[in-house]
Amino acid sequence: MKHILKSFLRYHIKGNFQYRLAKRQLDKSAVPIVIYTMAKVGSMSLYQSLKNANIHPVYHIHSLQEKKIQEAYELCRAKGWWPDSKSLGGLIYDKKIKAGKPIKLITAIREPIARNISAFFEVFRFYNQSDARFYTGEISDLQSTFIHCLPHEYPLTWFDVELKYATQIDVYATAFDKYKKWQIYKFKNVELLLLRTDLSNQIKVSIIKDFLKIKTFELRNYNVGNKKDYAALYKSFKKNIVLSEPYVKQMLDSKYCKHFYSKIERNDLYTHWIEGKQS
Repeated sequence: MKHILKSFLRYHIKGNFQYRLAKRQLDKSAVPIVIYTMAKVGSMSLYQSLKNANIHPVYHIHSLQEKKIQEAYELCRAKGWWPDSKSLGGLIYDKKIKAGKPIKLITAIREPIARNISAFFEVFRFYNQSDARFYTGEISDLQSTFIHCLPHEYPLTWFDVELKYATQIDVYATAFDKYKKWQIYKFKNVELLLLRTDLSNQIKVSIIKDFLKIKTFELRNYNVGNKKDYAALYKSFKKNIVLSEPYVKQMLDSKYCKHFYSKIERNDLYTHWIEGKQS
């Protein structure tokens, strides 16, 4: 009940205030910076760090499609709780992308299996009967819920069904430098910086400063699973999880993984998730 009340206040009070503020900001000529990513790829760290550097206007979203945003909202309400904030995605799409006005997007890439595990814990209550910090069941039961309930293809399809649909940028149309691990794309009024989460913070800072033409920026980590109140359970889950070979191959042999990760990197990930767990 306490969490529901907190989410209600964040959605209806803080969320609506931020929505009205964003509407006024987006009507102005300033080029907005939007951290626009799939969930659980370090996007909150990018967003909060830019805010702390007084870079404005900056926003954080996972979708630009109003229909998908509404579907996610209704799914949360059907579960009896409020989403933590009111998404600005549809507003940003209408005011800037659809209107043909300049916009800068920053999108991150993360290895899909680790991303899925992190996402599972981020919305733990959605798939289980309690918050992660109160869970007293077996790890094996959690693993079963993870495998059978999570939408595992979400990271594999995000760039096609979300980013390409909303911006017309097809990241798969050009080769990605797997050694450099970042790339910039431009299409009409949209500039997109794409970077992998396994880049060092120092390199990320240098890339982002150049992309945004800013002089001062420090990247700090926020919303990290290993530092949350469920950190012990999260660590145990990752250490003990047993994943089937077909599942791991589905993730690592996907268009997504092949495009952004080298064969050597994918082999190392296979070793980690299959062979490493059996040793």
